[in-house]
Amino acid sequence: MAQPARKIVGANKAEPELPGRSQEILDLISAGMDSLEPPVVQNMVGNLVRLGEMADELNRPEMLELIREVARAGNNLSSLIAEIRDLQETGTMTTLLELGRTVQAIKDSLNAGVVTGVLQQLVDLMAMLDRIQMLRGDRLVTGMVAALQEAVSENKGQSPQSVLSLLRQLNSPEARKALGIFASFLQKLPAHLEFTN
Repeated sequence: MAQPARKIVGANKAEPELPGRSQEILDLISAGMDSLEPPVVQNMVGNLVRLGEMADELNRPEMLELIREVARAGNNLSSLIAEIRDLQETGTMTTLLELGRTVQAIKDSLNAGVVTGVLQQLVDLMAMLDRIQMLRGDRLVTGMVAALQEAVSENKGQSPQSVLSLLRQLNSPEARKALGIFASFLQKLPAHLEFTN
């Protein structure tokens, strides 16, 4: 069993009387020391040594700079955590994760043949758009849309025309020319679509 601290220090000497509060603190420390067994003291000393080593590690310039950086980033980290919580609560995080999985699945499924096929389709589409541009296809489409809008606005709110009235309208040079172009278009279309009889 451990010997009382006063016996170790030397109880033979006359101890000076201390004021009330100081004496109570000294008695408390003395009682604490008297109750410690050697293994407990060794464990405490070991813990203090480890604590000192950790403090030494934290005292390195790199660690101090890291701690300062974390302290500076504290507000940003708080707002980032709040945003992530908001994304989670609204379901946006789940949607983003699903989108990421979809993109990964598409990426995993791509092989040389698929990439070549997609690129070939893009090249064909660009070539077709170039041909339409060369033939002034944009003007053709714009003209068709404008003519359709004019025709709809002219006939809006009117009763249907008789067949005889429609035939008279087809007798105008503009209508005959348009009908001729349309009839020619209908005759040539199957050949370009590779239809057979």
